[in-house]
Amino acid sequence: MGGVFSNPKNPQVSPSKQGVKSEEIIISGLGTQWPSTVITADELRKFAQGLYPADAPWLQRLLKINSQTGIETRAVIDTWADPRWSQKEPPKAEELDAVWRKHGVELSKQAAEKALLDSNISAKDITHVVAVTATNTGSPGYDQIVARELGISADAERLLISGVGCAGGLAALRMASNIAQAASYKGNPARVLVIACEICSIYISSELREAESMQCVGIGPALFADGASALVVCNARGMLQGDGEKELPKRFSVIDYRSSITPDTHNEMEYKVNSTGFQLLLSKNVPKLAALFLAKPFQSLIRSNGMSAEASDFDWALHPGGISIIKGVENAMKLPSDLLAASYEIYRTRGNTSSVAVLAVLDKLRTMEMKKSDVIAASFGPGLTTEMALLKRFE
Repeated sequence: MGGVFSNPKNPQVSPSKQGVKSEEIIISGLGTQWPSTVITADELRKFAQGLYPADAPWLQRLLKINSQTGIETRAVIDTWADPRWSQKEPPKAEELDAVWRKHGVELSKQAAEKALLDSNISAKDITHVVAVTATNTGSPGYDQIVARELGISADAERLLISGVGCAGGLAALRMASNIAQAASYKGNPARVLVIACEICSIYISSELREAESMQCVGIGPALFADGASALVVCNARGMLQGDGEKELPKRFSVIDYRSSITPDTHNEMEYKVNSTGFQLLLSKNVPKLAALFLAKPFQSLIRSNGMSAEASDFDWALHPGGISIIKGVENAMKLPSDLLAASYEIYRTRGNTSSVAVLAVLDKLRTMEMKKSDVIAASFGPGLTTEMALLKRFE
């Protein structure tokens, strides 16, 4: 099953409201930041028809999908209104990198500042940084730039994850939890800043040109958007402030997680690199496969943690990869739609922001009326990879 972690001591017990147990891993703060520019499906239609003939069969198919996604608005960086980014010839790789690093770093910094404020700690108290993105490959990684601008110590350990696409948010949470657990065994505090950032809109021109060239439909332009999310993940020692008598806020306890790759599905979802950026290749089988292979890690999680429960006994933070994926999981796991309310809301108002989306859903979930103490977070990525986490919320 890939990476697996189980709390060694009685994971059935709810997190204490009076203190953090020595083995617990806690999400202490969360933050999400969206660009200020918001577009609708109609604005994408006008954008595409301004570059290509409206009667082109491939474009008609794309625009039909665009009108049926269920996405009402998406947040994009302000290059959307820049004429240089509205031409048929896509920007070059060096332009893409420069713009990503300007806007991606700023969004990441703002999301991180929100998470730090929510956690009631300063950047200098961060011991580790785990970052993820599917839309930039520059070096040094954007995590190093964000850490420097936030004032995080140069001695803080850093890890930048790539190649995991939409599964990246939970992959980063898994890595942060492993780091925090390892620090506990060494008797050290861990305050891990997790950052996910995606700038997808700058690749729309490239995807449209590729679709015209191949006379095929790439659905990326109709689904993806921009944003950043951040979490602060702590072990028990990291939760202590000052003289050790005061604890940081407690939002969720990370109980356990799973990561797995579905056999023989590596061509079902891919990000291909071309001369002008990234192109999403997504087969029509993905919604069915995502729903079909979700039951196995779910059953593994609850059995390993001594639980006897149905999927409907949990609140869900599901990656909003598309309306077919959300509906597919809802049907396959026999979930009432209200248990996926946060996923539907983020999808409707912000679309699919790849690795950011599931963390934004988790952030949204805690602001809504949550009826369950236990939470399942799940996402899917290239491979076909499934990431799942079992969380418990604090009252």
